[in-house]
Amino acid sequence: MAKEKVYETPKLDPEQRADLLRRACVAWHKAGGTVLPTKRSGVKVRLGLVYVVLHGASGVLAVYRVRPDNLALRVMKRWPQSLAN
Repeated sequence: MAKEKVYETPKLDPEQRADLLRRACVAWHKAGGTVLPTKRSGVKVRLGLVYVVLHGASGVLAVYRVRPDNLALRVMKRWPQSLAN
């Protein structure tokens, strides 16, 4: 059985946070999203994991998980409830 890799939470500077938010907005629109994300959208850290949360006027539009090793984004179908607030 392969040993799982454990990564530390990446330290993100404001430029990296802005880039992750921009990439998440682009991914949202490429996936067919028509509602524009609001300024409440941002990068959040919960339990050592990094997420990009896109908020719209009616609530959360999408949540993307950030991989710690290469900062790749992956859309989540179900996200932790604490991210919706």
